[in-house]
Formats: sequence, structure tokens, C-alpha cells
Amino acid sequence: MTTINETLTPRMEQGWRIGLKNLVWNEMNLRWGGRRWIRSALIWMAILNGFILLVAFASTQDPNYTPLKKMLESVEVFANIGIIATSIGIVTGTQGAIIREKQLGTAAWVMSKPASRESFILAKWFAYSFSSTTLFLAFPAVVYMIQSQVLWHQTPLLIPFLGGWLVMVLQLQFYLALTLVLGTLFNARGPVAGIALGFLFGGLILADFLPDWVTLIFPWPLKDVAAGLALGNALPPVWPIPVIATAIWTLIFIGVALWRFKREEF
Repeated sequence: MTTINETLTPRMEQGWRIGLKNLVWNEMNLRWGGRRWIRSALIWMAILNGFILLVAFASTQDPNYTPLKKMLESVEVFANIGIIATSIGIVTGTQGAIIREKQLGTAAWVMSKPASRESFILAKWFAYSFSSTTLFLAFPAVVYMIQSQVLWHQTPLLIPFLGGWLVMVLQLQFYLALTLVLGTLFNARGPVAGIALGFLFGGLILADFLPDWVTLIFPWPLKDVAAGLALGNALPPVWPIPVIATAIWTLIFIGVALWRFKREEF
């Protein structure tokens, strides 16, 4: 009886999907194949969950500072620190994702194989998106819930907390897409990291001085939106605007990255 070795079965993808499965598999293996992901998970739990321990052991003379108030304060800290720290982390971690490939010549080598340029960008986006969401936010969120139960014998309401967590994920996706598109526009890491981090910190500093309509169309208000949703607080009626705008910007950045990389000369 003749058997077919599946590893030798030709792929039948066509168009922009050519090579996508293989490229995604390769990118995911780079991030999950060894112990690197364990170190990354521990680092991010140390950062985010470490701040929760600071909240837990911070002394206060206020007799009304109950465990419930500490738990609510910890939710706000988790959202605020998490949304800023992970944005910095994704920029510094992916600033060379495309530029390194162009400098080393591996991008040209991959393009000489049966793989589309769209697959090259989408594989990187998917792998970094899944890995960063899991390691930067999912693991620390689970640990936070355990911390909250152990330290204060209560946890935040799951649905509101999940809503705030999803806003944190959205901000992470925005800065990932921004860094990837900058990687297709420049040939050095400096401008990529400088522009992305400058946009992040510039927005945090200038948001109070800019017209409301400007801040609402960028992700700068998401820090407060994430904390408010996670706490179950009442938010201004306009809070969905920066959420929707950030999602649109993310899709635009991915689209521009695909368009620009198709015109890259190798």
C-alpha cells in the first residue's frame, strides 16, 4: 500500500497567500520553539504584576483604605502601566522585524522562493500579534486575577475587566502596526523607534493641550478608557471614538505596509 508523505505534499496557495502558512510557521517557531517565550513571559509578569505587589504593600494612614479600594486601585494601575509598558515593549521588540531582514538579505532570499510579499508582512504581523498579546497581556492578566484573590480575597468583575483588557490589546496592535509600516518605509532602526516612541510619549504629554477632536482620533485616550472600562466606571459618551479610530489606523498601517513592501526593490 502506497502512502504519501504529507511533508512533501505541494502547497496549493495562490495569489497573496503563497507561502503564508510556511512563513507563519517559521515566525511562530522563532518565538515559541525554545525557552525564549518563558523568559519573555516572566519579564512581563515581573513588570505588570510587580506593580500590583507595590500597590498591595504600599502603606497608608487612611482608615477607609479598605481591601476593596486597594483592589480597585490595582485595576487602574494594571491598565495604566500595562498600556504604556506594552506599547514601549512592542516598539522596541519589533523595530528591526523588517529592517533586519532587509539588511541581512534574508528578505530578498525569501522573496526568491514561492512566497508573496503580502505573506511576508502578514506572517510577521500575525506572529508578533499573537505572541505579544499572549506574553505581554494574557499571562499577566491571569496572574493578576490570582493576585487579587490572594491579596484582597476578591477580583474585579470579569466582563468589565475583559473590556479594559481588550482596549489594552487594541493599543498594542496599533503600535505593532505602526512599527511594521515604519519598517517598510525606512532602512534603519533609529527612525522607526524614534517616530513610534515619539508618537507615544508626545501624545501622553500633549493630549491635554491639543483640541479634543485631535486626541479623540488617536489612541492617546485609550489609557483612561481601558482603566475606566476595567473598573466598570461611567465613561464619557465619546469614549468609543478613540477605540474605533485606533482600529481604523491599525488597518490603514497594515494596508500601507503591504502596499509599500510590494514596491520594495531587492
